[in-house]
Amino acid sequence: MVAWKAVMLQFRYTQISLFPVSSRDLDISVTAMVRFLLYFQYIGTKYSGLAKNKNGNGVINVLQNAIQAVTPVEIMKLTTSCQTDSGVHALINTVHFDLDRLPHQGAFQPHVLVKAVNSKLKNEDIRVLKALLVPDSFHARHSALRRDYLYRIALGCQSPRAIPVFEQDRCCALQDEALDIVRMQEASRLFIGIKDFASFRNLRRDFKDLYTEREMYSIAIYNVGCNHSNPLWHHFPANQMLHFEFSARSYLYRQVRRLVSVLLEVGRGKLTVDDVDEMMRARDNTMIRTAPAPARGLYLKDVIYDEKDLIFNDEDPDDDR
Repeated sequence: MVAWKAVMLQFRYTQISLFPVSSRDLDISVTAMVRFLLYFQYIGTKYSGLAKNKNGNGVINVLQNAIQAVTPVEIMKLTTSCQTDSGVHALINTVHFDLDRLPHQGAFQPHVLVKAVNSKLKNEDIRVLKALLVPDSFHARHSALRRDYLYRIALGCQSPRAIPVFEQDRCCALQDEALDIVRMQEASRLFIGIKDFASFRNLRRDFKDLYTEREMYSIAIYNVGCNHSNPLWHHFPANQMLHFEFSARSYLYRQVRRLVSVLLEVGRGKLTVDDVDEMMRARDNTMIRTAPAPARGLYLKDVIYDEKDLIFNDEDPDDDR
């Protein structure tokens, strides 16, 4: 069967024959490429962060190996929406990549790709939630409109380990039984809008955020309620679970964890709203004496895109069927 019909405009060909060939003569070097967007989640505890690294224990190392296992053609790169540190979790993260298939095979159906990749992740704390075919112009990082983070804190814990085993490394456990949430909410309003977060830069001398202005869309701080209503906490004291939610297009390195740390000091009465205002105005990251909140309480909650950017047009204008 002549393979001309395999040549479709929705694919970019990395190499193509100028003459019709039979399917049995197709070479693996003749491939069709299509761009996928994957939504995935992970528990970050056992990984060295999201980024690919030479030790092979980054989330992307594991995910790329799983994707590679279901296709014979090498995957060159996975591009993520953002990076997360070691110990940080994700309810949702995204990655785009270009997947090559032999032209006579056609592209993976998204649901088939999800099932195939998850079958290779059985022993990992990573799960693919869904896959979308997206235009070649789509970019997981640059096309993102918003990234939302959640920070979870269990209050009233006698020690960091005095929480259910199911919550170990999934939240930050503090001895504080009560915090002034109203004062914390007041302080958080200082961060809303386009602000210079230079005071919240990383302290490492070899790491500099040259551009420190960011636009924070919203911050929510709220008490989830007594954990005795949660069966996971049934045999533990009726602690309170405190949530912080942040929404912005982009952040400085460890910015969210530093903001949480400062807001906790406000809740304890060790810092005032005026102190936080002075920190922001000073643009001096040495003024913040508290360490960033622990990574284990932080979750990338969502990555938002414009629906129009996700529309994949697979119509072939030259197909006369």
